[in-house]
Amino acid sequence: MNPVRQRDEQHHDTAVLGAVSLIQRLRDAPRPVYLVVIIGLAVVTFALGLAALYLTPPGGTAAIWWPAAGTSALLALLYRGPRWQVFVLVAVVAAGSNLFIGRPPVFALWAVIILVAELIVFLFVLGPQGRGALLSTTRGLLRFIGASIAAAATVGIIGATAFVLLVGADPLLTFASLVPSHLSALLLIVPLVLVPVPRGLSAQRAELIVQAVLTGAVTVLVFAPFQSEAIGALLFPFFGWAAVRFPPIVATAELVVLGAVGSVLTVLGGGPYADPAVNVPAALLVQVYLLSIAITIQFITTVRSERAELRAENLRRATLLRGGFVGSQLGAAFARVLPNGDVGIVEANSVAESFIEPSWFDPFVAAWLESGTDDVSTEILLDDGRTLQVYGRRLPTEESDDVLGVQLVDISDFVAAQTAMAHAVERERRVADELRALAQQKDDFVSSVSHELRTPITSILGFAEELDETATEHQKEFTTIIVRNAHRLGAMVEELLELGRMTARNPAHEHGIIDLATIATEAVTDQSPAARDREVTVEVAAASGPALVTGNATTLGRIATNLVANAIKFTPAGGLVRVSIAGDATEVHLAVDDSGPGISDEDAPRVFERFFRSADPQKLQAPGTGLGLSIVRALVELLDGTIGVERSELGGARLVVVLPRADAS
Repeated sequence: MNPVRQRDEQHHDTAVLGAVSLIQRLRDAPRPVYLVVIIGLAVVTFALGLAALYLTPPGGTAAIWWPAAGTSALLALLYRGPRWQVFVLVAVVAAGSNLFIGRPPVFALWAVIILVAELIVFLFVLGPQGRGALLSTTRGLLRFIGASIAAAATVGIIGATAFVLLVGADPLLTFASLVPSHLSALLLIVPLVLVPVPRGLSAQRAELIVQAVLTGAVTVLVFAPFQSEAIGALLFPFFGWAAVRFPPIVATAELVVLGAVGSVLTVLGGGPYADPAVNVPAALLVQVYLLSIAITIQFITTVRSERAELRAENLRRATLLRGGFVGSQLGAAFARVLPNGDVGIVEANSVAESFIEPSWFDPFVAAWLESGTDDVSTEILLDDGRTLQVYGRRLPTEESDDVLGVQLVDISDFVAAQTAMAHAVERERRVADELRALAQQKDDFVSSVSHELRTPITSILGFAEELDETATEHQKEFTTIIVRNAHRLGAMVEELLELGRMTARNPAHEHGIIDLATIATEAVTDQSPAARDREVTVEVAAASGPALVTGNATTLGRIATNLVANAIKFTPAGGLVRVSIAGDATEVHLAVDDSGPGISDEDAPRVFERFFRSADPQKLQAPGTGLGLSIVRALVELLDGTIGVERSELGGARLVVVLPRADAS
């Protein structure tokens, strides 16, 4: 593009883009300024109404041009208050101008009806105005033209009716006179507040002065009293100059001046349209001329505004794309295969330039092209140890060669992290294997020691019982202690042996169909002496019908016995233990409730751990090894069941075992 032309377009775009209309400017203006503008417009509308009525051709039914229609629309668009106030103001101004010029009151009344109806239709079709300028888009311009045509047609219909009723005028001639005069006023004057208005024109001030002077001189020449030739086309180049070189407000303002000067000089007998030999009314000819030049110039200025916005949008996109390409943290490059077979870099950002070396890039491109695929994705290890993820796409061009788009991603950190993760997983696997081996060695050691302790403990217990039978009263005190502790030591050894059997690699258990209710009842019977000694009542609440589960009597018996014994041990004298068997079609529930101190929230998560004892002094008084509940959980899990601890309605603890129900068939 020519640099001068490009600079001019930039000046125009800068002036138009972001500029708002006078409507928005006045909305944001201080109240004193706003009041001056509104009052001034009302006075101007009154004066223009008087001037138009005064300049109405003798014998004519309507003024040659009715600029008050345009200023009334300006007043309505700029007014901040309710719309009905504007209608009242316009009605007062219209009636006042007609009465002041000497027209009968009935004429003034019809004038009020015509102008208010015109304003209502115009505002309804035009719709509300936002921050932007309406005449900066073709769609907005078409809506404005449609609103103007609808308003002018309304004036023509009502006005023709009024003049027929008042003076018996020709309705078609009246319609043809009213519509152009009001339409041209709207199309020439109202755009003053609908086009974007820039803050200043300092860069083009000298050129603007020259253009305005020449346009004014040609306007006077075209409509001069001594000029009867149809040379109106001379004005089009000058208005085109304004439309393509300056912001839209310049051409719009010059159109308003053209409408005023052309209409006044035509009424005074100047210009080509005042020739009495022409049968067509001068008012119609002048307004058609003004309409044609106004619509043409408005379309030109609107298209320029749209093009400015389009160029700005394209520039934003180009800036975004180039910024994303050049400033990207990823390597991006475009390569082309030259006729000699070499690979040439068309464009690349700085990241790609730091990656690309002919030693690996040329062989990569050659292998890619030889494969015949359009897309490629691979990893490449550079000489410095970095790893690149390379994505490529072939882009055919009109020159029958290929442009290769390449993205380069440094994944060295990812590869290093992946390798470190693999090493960490391998270390964790080895540590886990070692821990399992240590745990197995511990279990084997416990089982071996427990097995070796069983024989001497049995001998100690046997001889202690014999001594207890033959001991004197004084000796019996000692033998009783020996027997009691020998029994406790034997029970502990048996529990350790049970744990060893359950943690063996292949624990062997013979399973069958067992009635859990029967097992629970037997456990209660076995523990009845202990309950009687501690003065604890034990109840059994079994469901109707058998509670069949899969297991063996020994395992189920140990589960029920340990739970009942544990409940009796922690229930104070006079307390209650309740054993319940219930369930549904798929499960059997064994619940043991007691009225003892219960299990605290802090101890509940750990009661099934091996050797766990509560820190509660009251519970520490009860004898035990802390293995009972851990053995119960292990046995329950061997039977594919679960065990949980809850608060009992009896006030103590509630232990619930859930086992799968066995199929009776």
